[in-house]
Amino acid sequence: MHNLIPYILTALLSVLFAWNPLYAESPKQSYNKGYAQHLKGQHSNAAKYYTKAINRKPSFVQAYLMRAAAYHSLKEYEQAMRDYTKVIELGEEYFKAVGYFNRGIVHYDIGKYNAAIIDFTWALSYDHKMALAYLHRGIAKGRNGDKNGQVKDFVYAARTGDFEVRKWLEQHAPHVLERK
Repeated sequence: MHNLIPYILTALLSVLFAWNPLYAESPKQSYNKGYAQHLKGQHSNAAKYYTKAINRKPSFVQAYLMRAAAYHSLKEYEQAMRDYTKVIELGEEYFKAVGYFNRGIVHYDIGKYNAAIIDFTWALSYDHKMALAYLHRGIAKGRNGDKNGQVKDFVYAARTGDFEVRKWLEQHAPHVLERK
């Protein structure tokens, strides 16, 4: 029994330190662990770490953004949209643009093209040079049968820096790039 006392004390001290708030994982540490899992394609584990970061710091916009991306990868679309909405509510202009853009992608993926167009338009209201928002809005407009709107958005995408779209338009419809 006398030999067990050091082991019992060590176990008790370990439990005390594990429960001590000073030794608790910070929101940034949880976020970083989630991001590492995200990069490995472990989206479910990543979402758990992002949730832990959010629980410790409810205004952690990046954690909401990345958790939404993890949920989107897992095809958990409602959760992804909720988190992108939170990014829009909490974020600065850059985050609002990204939140609207990514939520637009989710809407597109589930076939809600009108909602996607609205979100891409909001993204562009925060960042009018977001070439990908023009491109994806154009694709969504095409799905809705608005071919003129689609071409206009493709031209905007090309003019704001999407070189692949520009190259495609130069090859297949050079006349649309000449218009002002």
